[in-house]
This record gives sequence, C-alpha cells and structure tokens, in this order.
Amino acid sequence: RNGLKSLPAEIGNLKKLTYLFIANSEIKSLPAEIANLESCTDLELYNCPNMTSFPMGLAQMPELITINISNNAQWSAEEIYKGLDALACGAAKDKLQIIYARQNRLEELPQSFSNLKKLGLLDLAYNKISKIHPLGKSVAPVQLYLDNNLLESLPTDADGYFCGYDDVETFSVRYNRLKKVPNIFSAKSRFTMTSVDFTGNDIDGFEGADDGTFKGLRANTITLAVNPKMTKYPKCLAETNSYVEYII
Repeated sequence: RNGLKSLPAEIGNLKKLTYLFIANSEIKSLPAEIANLESCTDLELYNCPNMTSFPMGLAQMPELITINISNNAQWSAEEIYKGLDALACGAAKDKLQIIYARQNRLEELPQSFSNLKKLGLLDLAYNKISKIHPLGKSVAPVQLYLDNNLLESLPTDADGYFCGYDDVETFSVRYNRLKKVPNIFSAKSRFTMTSVDFTGNDIDGFEGADDGTFKGLRANTITLAVNPKMTKYPKCLAETNSYVEYII
C-alpha cells in the first residue's frame, strides 16, 4: 500500500512489460492505454476498493495468460459481469489460462466463457453465483473452484457436458445449494480426476440414480460431507462401475 491513486497514460509505452501487479491499493482507475501493454502476460488487480469501475482496457490486452481480479467486492454484479464477459470475448480469449475472481459479487457466469478453450484454472469462489452456463466440452479446466456460491444445479449443453473433463484434477463446488450430485461425469472416461468435492450442499442423492441414467465417474476422492439430507449410501457408484478410491 503506497497511496498511488492512478497510473499515467504513458504506461502504455512499456511494450516489453510482462508482469503488472497492483494489490491492496488506493488506485481509482487504470488508463485506457493499459491495452497497449502488448507483452504483458500476468496481471493482478487485487483488493482495490476505490476502483468502482471495471477497467475495460484489460479486455484489449493481447497476451494475457493469467489475471487475478479477486477481492473487489465494490464492483456491482453488473459491473463484474460486464468485465468478465469482455475478457472472454477480448483480445486474449484464445490465450487466457488462469482466472482468479474470488470474493466478488458475481451473480451469473457469462455464457461467453465457452470461448476460453485454453482455460486451465478458474477460481470463482466466494461470489453470489446462482446462474451458470455450460462451458462446453472444449473448455476443460484442470482446477475449477465454485465454492461458497448459490448454485442449485450445474447445467449441461446439448451434448451433456458442463465442461470438458479430460484434464480435470480438482472439481470443487463446496457450500452451494445443489440438490443432487450432477450427472455430468462418466465412469467410462479414460481419465481419473483427483478430487470431486460437493461438501456442504443440500444433496439428497444423484441425478439419474433412480431411473438408471446416472453415468458414474472416475475420481480418486469424492467428498459428500455435510449433506444432512443424504440418508442412503450412494450405491449408484457401484452400479455404474465408477472408479473411486475414497468416498468421504
């Protein structure tokens, strides 16, 4: 924290700047010329409570790989939605790999996130997300964190995908309002997820378990702790030949 409240437009002249980190700052705005940082791959804009508008110039930065815009709860739901939608449609949509947007006020994940084919880590924990669109098979994050939101279900696209699962290690939807374990995985997958975590929801069973359409899953660990409505052991895991090493 240094009292800096703005950056000069001339920052756009730093054509070879690769990292720009601004955290716990009194800064109020970023100049539009931020879009001219043509070599910048990593940008952090963390906990800047005086910045009331999302800096839309970020969406025009052409080489962004990692962006951290966490802990900016002063942005309204509409403002953070507008900013994330611009990023997912922006100059670096084919390059973005890591997005941290924890502890904001996001209520809906933009449908445009299906553009982010290189996305490897998406962290949207501690928002207010109640509406989410399928990412689609082509978006296969290694780590996905949707913890502490307001989700009641995870929707799928016409092909039955919420997202791609070939590279998933961590799939975490802790402390939401899910009614069922979503039927979005498959026991026939060639890949085994490391951790699937549904702790602290309103889960009372598995989608498709009653009618035999549950597809199963492959995971080293699946966690169903703190779901008091679940009164029966999930035998559908055995019935679908699911591969699970540990059930918590």
